[in-house]
Amino acid sequence: MLFRRLVLIVAVLTATSLYSQIPTDLKNTIWIQEGYERALKMEDSTYSYFNFNKYNCSELVQGKFKGRFKIIKSGEDQLIVNPGGIVDYRFKKTDRLPARCFEKNGKNDNSFETNFRAFWETFNNNYAFFQERGLDWEQVYDNYLPKVRKVKTNREFALLLQEVIEKFNDGHINLEIPDSIFKNHSNSIINKSSISKDQILLDIESKYLKESNSYNNGVMRWGTLLNSNIGYIGITDMNDFANYVPGQIQNTGKFDSIYNLRKYSAEPLEQFQDEINGVNRIMKKVLNDLKNGDAAIVDLRFNGGGYETVALELLSYFVSEEKEIISIKARTENGFTPVQKIHLKPQIDSAKKIYLLISPATASAAEIFALGSLNYSNIEIIGSRSAGIFSEILWKELPNGWEYSLSNEVYMDSEYRTYEKEGVPVDYELNYPTERSEFYKNFYRNNSFSDLAIEKIIEQDFSN
Repeated sequence: MLFRRLVLIVAVLTATSLYSQIPTDLKNTIWIQEGYERALKMEDSTYSYFNFNKYNCSELVQGKFKGRFKIIKSGEDQLIVNPGGIVDYRFKKTDRLPARCFEKNGKNDNSFETNFRAFWETFNNNYAFFQERGLDWEQVYDNYLPKVRKVKTNREFALLLQEVIEKFNDGHINLEIPDSIFKNHSNSIINKSSISKDQILLDIESKYLKESNSYNNGVMRWGTLLNSNIGYIGITDMNDFANYVPGQIQNTGKFDSIYNLRKYSAEPLEQFQDEINGVNRIMKKVLNDLKNGDAAIVDLRFNGGGYETVALELLSYFVSEEKEIISIKARTENGFTPVQKIHLKPQIDSAKKIYLLISPATASAAEIFALGSLNYSNIEIIGSRSAGIFSEILWKELPNGWEYSLSNEVYMDSEYRTYEKEGVPVDYELNYPTERSEFYKNFYRNNSFSDLAIEKIIEQDFSN
């Protein structure tokens, strides 16, 4: 469901004022979001949130306003709310919803050509990185519209859209197609590496750590390096930090079912606050366990992302100075929204030397951690550039009901530079392969396990 995706891509920063009812001056009003092509209809205590374009309109989510948005600022014609993440959403007041959102009668044109135009125009109005991705979007339209006009089946149309998506090489662009369309057609090649992420993490523990500690089924692992006074903290996701599962079944086969039952029974904003509370709880223990160390490794090489607020909450435990670390703007049809500046408030008074490990598999919210770390001199980055996909995922829906996503937000460092596609740079380059299976194999040269990054840190030898 789009609603689940909507709430899973954000995490809450505070809970103090999130549970207020709709203010009197906002009741029975309608707002168009700047960028995003979304609309917000507010009634007495309920709201509806819509995706729209000139071809169709679909309701993302509706219900009680209480607990869904934090109002940052409101005026006669402008509304700024926060849905729980680090990005504020800006709205302009309007008299009515877009036509497609209230048309109940009449048959929509659901041809392949209309669906293609809706797809193309949504990217044209919202996608932020055509230049960075080296894509002439007008030329794509000219090349593919004649092909679309020859399409006879849903399968052919899906394959054409997938072909277009592959041109972006953007991990935040997805197309969800009903399983029935590809039934009895095997078009994907499953490339399973014989080496898994879990195997590498276990080998790091067994070869390099004096002792091993784990939280929430391995979302975080920590210990002290052998023959050294350097701590190691491995973080594999920027989610699943909530303290939902008792310690005695943390690393058992029951973990996922128990965690997810608790997770999805909570209200969304309660769930997000649980994530932040979980970070604060476990980081205090981790830092206490490693308090006698001279420095620490933070390993994000196997972290594919999650909640950006979890990422920044984690970062706040490795730095001791409040700074402006990130700026964000969102693509609109005619440009971009005003830049929003993100400040990081540290959770500690004195920061140790941090060796941050990243790789081409470090993506999304994990990259936001790395992006924020560029502002701090106590953090050195080792490995290879990250994946280069920072934006929250903007989910949309075609007139035929297929769901797809794109990147519409530009994350920049404190000097307004973006690292989309190229990824966050490193201080010490280890030339990791960009293809994941080859990256994993890189740890098993000459039939033995070795982690060059950790060994260089132990030896303090960063020559290539």
